[in-house]
Amino acid sequence: MRQIPSAQPPARFNHLRGLKANFHEYSSDETIRQALWDQQDGLCAYCERPLKKLSKPDHRTRIEHFHPQGSSSWTRDCQQCSGGANNNDAPTTWTNLLLCCDGNERAGQDFTCDKLKSNTDVCTEFRNPKTWGSGNLIVIDRAGIALPANGLPTDAEKVINEVLNLNAKHLVDVRKTILRAWRKEILQKSGRQKGLSGTARSQITLRIRTQASKSEYPSTLLSLADTLAR
Repeated sequence: MRQIPSAQPPARFNHLRGLKANFHEYSSDETIRQALWDQQDGLCAYCERPLKKLSKPDHRTRIEHFHPQGSSSWTRDCQQCSGGANNNDAPTTWTNLLLCCDGNERAGQDFTCDKLKSNTDVCTEFRNPKTWGSGNLIVIDRAGIALPANGLPTDAEKVINEVLNLNAKHLVDVRKTILRAWRKEILQKSGRQKGLSGTARSQITLRIRTQASKSEYPSTLLSLADTLAR
C-alpha cells in the first residue's frame, strides 16, 4: 500500500458538495470514479490489485470511506485521516474517499480490503494513504508478507492482517511470484559478475523503482529496491 499523491477533486465533486448531495449521488457519478481511478494509478488503494477502468458504477470496483459512514466515534485521528470536520461531513470529503477492488468477493471467501473492512473504524490504528506523508504504508518481506512501515501506530499489523487481510494467500502468492522473477534476474547478473558491483546494484535498483511506478503491486517492487539499496 503506497501513499496516494495529492490531487484536486473534479469540478463535479465540488458542485455536489455545494448542493449538499448524498453519497449515492457521488458514488454513481462517472467523473468522480474516474478521478479516483486516475489519482490511484488504476490500483486498489489497499491491496494494489489493478482496477478495471470503468466509466460507470460496477460491482467489481467500489468507493470506500477510510473513516466509515455512520461511525459513532470521532477523534483527532478520525479528523486527520478523513479530512472532514465531523462525522456528518466526512462521508463526502474528497480525502476520505478511496477506490477499491471487490475484495475477492467473486471468490466468495478470503475477503480483503473494503469488502472485509466494511464499517470498521481504523483511524487510530492505521493511516489513510491519502493523508500519510511518508511513502509506503506497508513493506513486503522476502516471503511476500505485508508488514507495517515504520511510523505507523502500534496496532497497524493487526489492521493489515485482520481488518484488510492483506496477507491473504492469493495476494502473498502474487507478491512471491514477482519477487521470484526479479531475484532470478539479480542472481544471474550476480553470478556472471561474481557478485553485484555497486554500479550494477544501482542500475537494477533504478529499474525496479521505475517498474514500480507503472505496474501493479508496486509496494512489492519498492520494498525489493529498498533492500538492494542498503
